[in-house]
Amino acid sequence: MDPAREDGDAKVIGYRLTLSDGRTIEVTGRDTLVGQPSGKGMFRVIGGLTPSTAYTVTVAAVTAAGAGPAATVTATTKAG
Repeated sequence: MDPAREDGDAKVIGYRLTLSDGRTIEVTGRDTLVGQPSGKGMFRVIGGLTPSTAYTVTVAAVTAAGAGPAATVTATTKAG
């Protein structure tokens, strides 16, 4: 189920980031994408990462109906 589609063009009220190290980060309020739906990107600094380590981050938009489908990216942090 895609909550954003089920509710039409439901407004994104936050993002849920899930990291392969087990953390979940909820991004809400002022941190949510500004200027929607401009298509401009957003960035989020994630602290506490270990150098030279591969991480997978899954990001899902959250509407009033819940989280939509997620996008996943894997990257390796730079050496310390």
